[in-house]
Amino acid sequence: MISRQELQKVGRLLKPHGINGEIVALLTEEVDLSEMSCIVLDIDGIYVPFFLSSIRQKSSETDLLTIDGIGDETAAAGLCGRDLYVKLDEVQSDSGEQDGFYADDLVGYEAYADGVFLGKIAGVNDSTANYLFIIEKAGGEECLVPVADEFISLLDPANKRIEFSLPEGLLEL
Repeated sequence: MISRQELQKVGRLLKPHGINGEIVALLTEEVDLSEMSCIVLDIDGIYVPFFLSSIRQKSSETDLLTIDGIGDETAAAGLCGRDLYVKLDEVQSDSGEQDGFYADDLVGYEAYADGVFLGKIAGVNDSTANYLFIIEKAGGEECLVPVADEFISLLDPANKRIEFSLPEGLLEL
């Protein structure tokens, strides 16, 4: 089973293209999908691999994908609107070196604010101009913390821990 921590979000499937099952994909990261073993989509909370039959460029930001087993517009439409992921180890081995962390890389990390345990980072809200960490507290409640370097005082990948130094009152918003 594929877990979210093994994946990197690289784009989104937008809409069907034509009647033969092609899908328009908006890529938000520089990645060559033809070099990936598969793409991964979240289907009802399960990360499912899909294999590409063909990839062709539509514009500078979009590609047209043909996915094995998706042969018509209806099947393609069923996959649209989903985030597009690739396996993290394939992206890292391509680049040879990492240029830091992405917010999505920190999902699953334990979050602390000024030494006090807040909870675990459950996800990243990227629907607004300013990305937000979604932190799930022990009681199941959620709090939001801006994804901003100035609020991160410690990042410990070995222990999957992040320490925030937050302005007073931010967690009460």
